[in-house]
Amino acid sequence: MVAKWDDNLISRIQQANDIVDVVSEYLSLTKRGKEWVGLCPFHTDHRPSLYVSPTKQIFKCFACGAGGDVLKFVQMKENLTFIQAVERLAQRVGISLEGFKRRRAEQNNGTLSPTELAKLNTWAMKHWVANLWDKTQGAAAREYLAQRKISQETARTWQLGFAPDSWDDLLKKAAQENIPEHLLVESGLAVRRANTSGCYDKFRNRLMFPIADVTGRIAGFGGRTLGQDPAKYMNSPATALFDKSQLLYGLRQGREAIVKAGRAVVVEGYTDVLMAHQNGIKTVVAALGTSLTQDHTRVLRRYADRIILVFDSDAAGRSAAGRALEVCLSGKVDIRLAFVPEGKDPCDFLVEHGPAAFETVIEAAEDVLSFKWRQLNEQMAEQDSLPKQTETVGQFLQTVAAAVQAGQTDPLELAVLIGRLSALLQTPKSRIDEQLQRLLKQKPPVERTQQGSSETRTSDVDDQTAVTKARREILEVLIQEPGLYATVFGRFTLADFGSAGPMREIAEAGLPSLEAGQEPQPADLYRRIESPQTAAILTEMTFADGSKGPGARRLVDALEVLEVDRHRRDIESHKTHLTDDAVEPLQRIYGFLKQQKGNPRCGGLQ
Repeated sequence: MVAKWDDNLISRIQQANDIVDVVSEYLSLTKRGKEWVGLCPFHTDHRPSLYVSPTKQIFKCFACGAGGDVLKFVQMKENLTFIQAVERLAQRVGISLEGFKRRRAEQNNGTLSPTELAKLNTWAMKHWVANLWDKTQGAAAREYLAQRKISQETARTWQLGFAPDSWDDLLKKAAQENIPEHLLVESGLAVRRANTSGCYDKFRNRLMFPIADVTGRIAGFGGRTLGQDPAKYMNSPATALFDKSQLLYGLRQGREAIVKAGRAVVVEGYTDVLMAHQNGIKTVVAALGTSLTQDHTRVLRRYADRIILVFDSDAAGRSAAGRALEVCLSGKVDIRLAFVPEGKDPCDFLVEHGPAAFETVIEAAEDVLSFKWRQLNEQMAEQDSLPKQTETVGQFLQTVAAAVQAGQTDPLELAVLIGRLSALLQTPKSRIDEQLQRLLKQKPPVERTQQGSSETRTSDVDDQTAVTKARREILEVLIQEPGLYATVFGRFTLADFGSAGPMREIAEAGLPSLEAGQEPQPADLYRRIESPQTAAILTEMTFADGSKGPGARRLVDALEVLEVDRHRRDIESHKTHLTDDAVEPLQRIYGFLKQQKGNPRCGGLQ
């Protein structure tokens, strides 16, 4: 498979994309010595485990084992195929890939890649932007923006648009530019009719908010109705690029400010984000019309140490705050809650009171336990039913247990809290502490990590057979000490590394260079390997220390294991051809057995 790619072209793309720059587009990195470190995006990381080497141009997580070059990082982070990752990084630096497109189309079997989806979304965005600023067509949408006090400068900066009240406005534009209908359907811009042929525009009579991922690609859209549609807001459907459980509106624009401030402020609406940024508060982002998810908290933790959730102060806002708390605590996030007074949303509050007042609301954000304690007191005062009060106290203790497990409370604070609860309930502290300890012994919900991090332990790494370990040992030694290849030349072939799997893939990538008398460079090996799992194993080999002993001795020992295995396979091959009068094959087997007798690596041949 490796040979079908243009190695020179991939090398150009690889060299043009500095790994520190690329990784920094997805998460916050801090300089540590000669390397950069950050929270690994491939598992639930609570302390920086991901190391990025600018000199080697590789990354490695010392917790989950993920590793590779810049291609593998993008491939794993965006869940792409190898060729899609090549396309993505080529686009980033403006390298043409005309010769690549046919092969990518064959591999995708007609499915739109994230790059193609982003291109279609950008095309649609430009059309809707033109509609918004059309003197007649966009008048109503501009009037709505004026009513919300969103400036024209903000609307242009955030590339807001207008989808008119038409069933085929976007479809007609696509027909004019020879864009097939099925591509609009696949990208979520159009919908097929249920009982007849044809399609219709998904977004109609809506103010359009383009939603970018952290790298700036237009992943999808949110549309706010300007009419009487009961669905006030509508998002793009899920695609290979758009997942509303992971995307946050405004993160692309606010990422640098969030890193600098060390905090992210999460609001509920698109206009809340726009008004905050318009007033200079650029740490504000929003979930896409959905409750905050664990994926959202994982994304934000890459950029900020603290998350402040801002809600309306009405009952609905407090209920939403309670739901968000559980998510953030299970993700072990330092979280604070703030409530906008007077029942207003942040956009209207900013318009009426200005940025200083909103900053005061943010600064007054309270910690989880303070909020839950205040909520507990209010609910206990309102409820006169013993079962309801018991349920309320139980929920409070569950939150306390989650906060303790998340490291968000210290022993002194916990003791004070138990004392307060004891006084409120007129119950001994020991009874409360006993119930709390029972909750603490329960395991917190196991968070689902991304598929790539769990798959790095592939079958032939877990398989502890002597042959598997010998194959890896040979490749590891030769990668670290390529000069030893001359001492073992001719003692093994590519076939000794199996017919498939990671060891075979690494051997295919590295042996040609060794045979040509060249030292295989990490960058050369990575671009010849398509599998992220294999790349992680290669990274482990690259970082392996010298604790296993001299390379020459390790190489000889491993080769002896491979040679024994080769003899065994030869014996099995002859056994399949034996007949009663097949004397010669029997004599050959006897010769092999005699040769191997006494060799401690031969297992059952002694």
